[in-house]
Amino acid sequence: MKPHTFCPIIFIAIIILSAHIPAMAELSPDRLPGTSRQQTDSIGSHPSVTLKTNAILWATTVMNVECEVRFHPHISASLGLAWCPWFFTERFALRNLSIMPEIRWWLKPVQTGHFFGLHLATAWYNVKYGDFRYQDSNRPLLNAGVTYGYRFRLTPRLGIELSIGAGFASLQYDRFHNVNNGALADTRRTTWFGIDRAAISLTYSFTRK
Repeated sequence: MKPHTFCPIIFIAIIILSAHIPAMAELSPDRLPGTSRQQTDSIGSHPSVTLKTNAILWATTVMNVECEVRFHPHISASLGLAWCPWFFTERFALRNLSIMPEIRWWLKPVQTGHFFGLHLATAWYNVKYGDFRYQDSNRPLLNAGVTYGYRFRLTPRLGIELSIGAGFASLQYDRFHNVNNGALADTRRTTWFGIDRAAISLTYSFTRK
């Protein structure tokens, strides 16, 4: 099955999963092994699951959603999905599917304020620009890097998150002449280092009462 075919399934799976995880957070403190009631109440009073979406990607017509789960007062893990299935014109396109896991260390246990992260990404792409069309060849783009960000709350559940990341990416792609049914020009491999992500995200947190 091609990546662009199963992408809607992944979107639906993330939404369903995020809807059920908050129920898991309703476990009583007595059912959390190795954790006192006071510790569990302190942890449980802060967001356990956060859904977010990046406005910068939406500005480029790339749909995206991310689900973040906290499993320690200072540590969270997230999985993001970005998808653009269409061509803008016959000469320009940003068609891609990206899967982006990340783990974060928060300076505050409430998981607002500053954080640092380690991120990975893999992406399948079909990009038209200028004289060529660029398409992943035999394997997707592979990316790893570090992230810094800051999150603040607008309400007890809504918030804004700002983040930027840098890292390296390994690409192997075919170049086609950017015309209808354009012929293959060549296949190239390259490694790139620099800013690899930026986000201005709207967040919604599920909290345990």
